[in-house]
Amino acid sequence: MITLLKRHQIIIASLLLCLFSLHLASADRKGTGGTVLVKGLLDLTVAPVQSAILQTKNSFKELWQGYVYLVEVNQENEALRKDVNRLVEENNKLKEELWLNMRLKELLAFKESAPFSTVAAGILGFNRGAGWIRTVKLNKGTKDGINVDMPLLSPDGVVGRVVEVSRHTSTALLLNDPRSNIDVILQRTRVKGVVEGNGTGGLILKYVRLLEDVQVGARVVTAGHSGIFPKGLLVGEVRAVEKGEDNFFNYIEVKPGANLKKLEEVLIVTDNGYPVTTKDKTLR
Repeated sequence: MITLLKRHQIIIASLLLCLFSLHLASADRKGTGGTVLVKGLLDLTVAPVQSAILQTKNSFKELWQGYVYLVEVNQENEALRKDVNRLVEENNKLKEELWLNMRLKELLAFKESAPFSTVAAGILGFNRGAGWIRTVKLNKGTKDGINVDMPLLSPDGVVGRVVEVSRHTSTALLLNDPRSNIDVILQRTRVKGVVEGNGTGGLILKYVRLLEDVQVGARVVTAGHSGIFPKGLLVGEVRAVEKGEDNFFNYIEVKPGANLKKLEEVLIVTDNGYPVTTKDKTLR
């Protein structure tokens, strides 16, 4: 409609002027004939223009109201998104606190039941470097009474032992590191052997002769011979037994009792009942 008016604006303006002149010419006449005619012509001509203007005004009004409404909706949606993100974050924090409380509760129960002195420590980081190295950094050091060769435990079993100590932190060798070896016995049969790490998450039980009775699922515990680990601590369970290549010893795989990949807190045994060695004295 607006385009049509622009195209014929000269004709429309001329027509309006003619109608206005007729209106003036007939204004002094008595009666209604001329006035009614001119009024009818004016209504007929001007009404579409007024209608077009009114429609355009209403369209702009509706558009503006729609824009304002959308702005308000977007603002409300953004506020809702922020509330949802905040609630999700708070929920995650609560879940983490719940899991932490559960782990610490389990650790505390194990600490109170242990017949030796321990110190709780948090794991700062894992080192799974080249050469199958498996170590962890702990947040406790000499200022907390930590020394080299102190055992690391979890409620599920042996974790490893301390190999380096500074004032505020220490480094521990995990059970599955190839450099780790622990004197053990099979709990049921009392067969002795040595558990070593294979560097990939598992353990190997060595020096068990073919004639010994070794069953899958047998519990492997510390023998207490080294003066480091107290006797009777769970190391793991036998997972597989095969004849060794030397035809003299068994090849035995052991699954660690502790989940060494998911550790977050451990207990460090500070007094296992064994005499303090000269090396330990120099580190105090």
